[in-house]
Order: sequence, then structure tokens, then C-alpha cells
Amino acid sequence: MRRFLVAIPLLALPQSALGLEVMHPSGPYIQMASGMIYPDTVDQFHRVNIIRYKPDGSDESAGYNDATPLREINMTVYVFPSPTISSIGSPRTVVEDTRRQLCQSQYEKVQQEVRGAHPDAVLAEKRDASLTQAGIIYAGHFASFDITNAKFFGRLDVPSRSEAFLYCYVGGKWSIEYRIDYPRDFDAADSIAKFMNDLVWTIPPEQN
Repeated sequence: MRRFLVAIPLLALPQSALGLEVMHPSGPYIQMASGMIYPDTVDQFHRVNIIRYKPDGSDESAGYNDATPLREINMTVYVFPSPTISSIGSPRTVVEDTRRQLCQSQYEKVQQEVRGAHPDAVLAEKRDASLTQAGIIYAGHFASFDITNAKFFGRLDVPSRSEAFLYCYVGGKWSIEYRIDYPRDFDAADSIAKFMNDLVWTIPPEQN
């Protein structure tokens, strides 16, 4: 639900009414709950805000923009808790299977959020994904949609591609989601991949 609310114009309601805290810190920003660090720039992307969805700071996002005319990319990175499980005494294989099932459910919710924010969304692709961070390969999920952004970097009714990546149980308990919009007639794949590789996950590893 929080991403649906963020997708509507924030000026429509006071931010306090939406339960959001929008911040514009200077320099690197640390999400204290997870340890994730968001630098003010990543490659050609500039950080434009930090949004806190819960007062305890466990659910936050960082917005990054590449404002190159007609090749704009709006990138939002979310870090929030993965679904909790009780694993005391359970074999590791059982824990991993349970995590996969819960991550799949969380991935379905992400897709619902995209469709909630964009009722015109048409699924273009859906597949497994992977991302390597600090030599560890993380399995995740990917979905992309064709949408029309009513307003996008000052232009109206822009045919766009909206993508979502989700990786769960990073550090044992955190989900990292990337939400990306860009013009549909622009191939942003290389820029997106480079951003995702260059934004280093600083969440401490899981302690076995």
C-alpha cells in the first residue's frame, strides 16, 4: 500500500496525512535499521529524496533520477523487512523453502502495487532475476509493465516501461526492491544494470 500512496501526487494530501516523512539529507544517508547506505550519487543518477514510511525507520526508500532529456530514468530503491518466519530447530533446507514461498508472495504484492498505481498497466515480462553483491549471488524476481505516465519529467502522457526487481532476506531479514520507470522507446537496460551493481548493499551479512 505504501508504494501506491507514493505513486499519487504527494501534493494531493499533506505528507503527514499519508504517514510519510520525506527527507532531503546532504551526503550519504544511512538507514539505521538495516545499515543500508544511500550515496548522493550513483553513476549518472542523483538522489532526490529519502522517504520514511514507518516511524522506526525500518521501511524507507531512496529516489534517484537520471534526467537526461528523452532518456530519463526514475529509480527508487526500497529496503523493508522480509516476512518473518519462526525457524528455531528447522533444517536449513526447510527455512530456505519457506523463504522462497514468502518472497514469492511479497513479489505478487509488488506487482499488485504497480497495477494499483497504474490501472492501465500491461504485463510485458515476468521472470527470475539474480544480482551479485560482494561476491554473493542473490536470487530474486523481476516484472515489467507497459504503462502511460500522466506526468514524467515535465512531459505529459509519456508511454513508459515500469520495472520491479525484488530480492528477499538480504542479511537474513531485509527485502530490497528496485522500482524503475523510463520512456518505452529508450533502452535503459545497461544504465539500470550498472546502477544496481554500483549501489553497494551495506546490510550486514546474516549470522548463521
